[in-house]
Amino acid sequence: MATQEQIQQALDELNARYKQTLLALDDALNKLEQVQVPAPEPPDEDELQEAARLMAMSDMNKEDLSEAQIYQKLIETSDAEAMKSGFWAVPLPTADEPKPAPNKKYTTK
Repeated sequence: MATQEQIQQALDELNARYKQTLLALDDALNKLEQVQVPAPEPPDEDELQEAARLMAMSDMNKEDLSEAQIYQKLIETSDAEAMKSGFWAVPLPTADEPKPAPNKKYTTK
């Protein structure tokens, strides 16, 4: 069985290793704080601008519109749709509203 002195010695060794590990972690933390990691670039928040850029480069750009012209058209279209609808969401139908009759042209031969 271990004596009191052996137990104390083992505890002292563990305490010394613990302190050494803490110092090593503190040094590593200091080194990491000194190294400046470049911040990632924020994504382009203007999706219409990106869409205009892609459309200007596309083969489907038959009118040879510039990126700025396409962007302006996209903004005008977006604004017109917003003004027309008043709000981007469409209200859900209620149970009171009658369902439209199905088009029989497509359901029969």
